[in-house]
Amino acid sequence: MKEEKGSKNKGGSVILLGIVSAILTMPLFFLLYKYIPALEIAKIRIDHIILFLAIFFVTYYLLKKMRMVVYIVLVGGLVVLTITNFSGFYTIDNLYHDYSQFLYDLSENSLRQNFENHETHFKKEKELREAINYKDPVVRDYAASTAVKHFQDNAHLSKNRKWVQFFSVFKEVYSQWKYVYDPINEDYYSDAVNTIKQLEVDGFFKGDCDDYSIMMAAAIKSIGGEVRLVRTVVVQNGVEIGHMYPEVKFDDSKDLEMVVYLIKNVYFQEESKGKSIFYYQDSKGFFWLNFDYNDSYPGGKYMSDVRESEILI
Repeated sequence: MKEEKGSKNKGGSVILLGIVSAILTMPLFFLLYKYIPALEIAKIRIDHIILFLAIFFVTYYLLKKMRMVVYIVLVGGLVVLTITNFSGFYTIDNLYHDYSQFLYDLSENSLRQNFENHETHFKKEKELREAINYKDPVVRDYAASTAVKHFQDNAHLSKNRKWVQFFSVFKEVYSQWKYVYDPINEDYYSDAVNTIKQLEVDGFFKGDCDDYSIMMAAAIKSIGGEVRLVRTVVVQNGVEIGHMYPEVKFDDSKDLEMVVYLIKNVYFQEESKGKSIFYYQDSKGFFWLNFDYNDSYPGGKYMSDVRESEILI
């Protein structure tokens, strides 16, 4: 009877330790999982499983063998969390969004765009590169001030502050853009400096898709982003029309999870409501977000699935 009772107590203790270990594992897991390289097999995130089990078993071992150490770590962790919360380094809000991001269904909110690649020569590449004068002080000053104009209250929720600045630039340029046609049968490229000077007239940028792409590329490039311009063909009323748009690089699939969550739930929640985030993944596994003006948020729907040509700025 004593052995049976002892066995039951031991079993209950194991279960209790397991539950406590799981509870303690979750905060650390949500804090660390986004920094672990993605490993997926048959659409199962192996990296998530490995990390959770590693933290769980370490926690279980410490609880079982060194309870005093665990108590010290718990108290220390609470102190650190309190300090980071009030200092703004890592807040309770961060922890909540990390948890929400992990549970977020990426597949339902983002779509990888499949393209028909033609890989033709990019027309007037030299003229375009000259127009994207991102090193000019006028462009740099405008981009720098615009980069911190929006989303600063929630900038700490992003793993990379550059992303927030790219989003801020998009919001500002998009909101101030007015479409104006080029002369008939001619391509007119307004360089970024000239486009910025238009703000002095009435507070708006003016130009077509080429001018918009030049302006966006120059602004993003001047604050440390990687941009490329894509030429495509759009069919309107049965007629093929040339179009150009910018894409911005956001690294690998691990970043994609966070970027889509931030766009849909933090920075462009209203603009992207009920819509998907569209992106292009290149041959090296990096993904590029659509920064075209056809939608009011980064990652809007592509106007065409044809990629005639592209250049990296």
